[in-house]
Amino acid sequence: MNILCVGNSFAVDASTYIHQIAKHINKDINIYVLYIGGCSLKRHWDNYLSKEKAYEFYENGCKSPLFFCDILKGINFKDYDVVTFQQRSGDSVDAKTFFPELTNLSFEIRKLSNAKFALHKTWSYAKEFSHERYGSNPLNQEKMDEDIKDAYEEVAKISGISHIIPSGEAIKLARKHFGDNLTRDGYHLNERGRTLVGILWVMYLLNLEDINLDDFEPSGYSYDDKTPPVSKEEIKILVKIAKQALINNKGHNFNDWYC
Repeated sequence: MNILCVGNSFAVDASTYIHQIAKHINKDINIYVLYIGGCSLKRHWDNYLSKEKAYEFYENGCKSPLFFCDILKGINFKDYDVVTFQQRSGDSVDAKTFFPELTNLSFEIRKLSNAKFALHKTWSYAKEFSHERYGSNPLNQEKMDEDIKDAYEEVAKISGISHIIPSGEAIKLARKHFGDNLTRDGYHLNERGRTLVGILWVMYLLNLEDINLDDFEPSGYSYDDKTPPVSKEEIKILVKIAKQALINNKGHNFNDWYC
């Protein structure tokens, strides 16, 4: 299975361990990211029109030799099964910011690919992080969670892209167990967050109700080589959280994936 994320650093965080996790359960998921830090859907569309070679290209958690490339080269790099879209995190709370660029991008990509489309629902910031929309410190994290949820629900209805990968829901649930300790800088995921979202994506893409990762040890792609991977005991907890996030995502999962 080949997946393309038209994204930014949040897509890199989400995709870091997907290939490793899938390989551990004898499945093959190759995941690619068209990356520009903080990239909005508007900038992706502008780059599509200009053919600017502005992207770093990630493959299975690592930077690919294919950079800097334009967006079309990334789209044509593989025969993709799924293409995901996301808005930059600060604008993910507002459905209006997705259009018309999401419509334009999906229309053009559809000419080049038979891939299924999915929306990658991002996560709220840590409470200590500042954001102009919610005031300074502390951030109203609960409000941001709710605004992201409402925005992606509305975007799904308007765009017709009914599949939503609930990364934000998984992070929200994990905070109830681990506290506000899923990010490394207030908004990018740490190893715990990256592992959780990777598990979620694998379960989502393969339409799995459960996954056995008892002996899995994520390795090799840390943002910080001095940061240890999550423990085996933590991974068991993260699997349970991912399962619950998918249950809460009823109506937006890939339950028709193999139909």
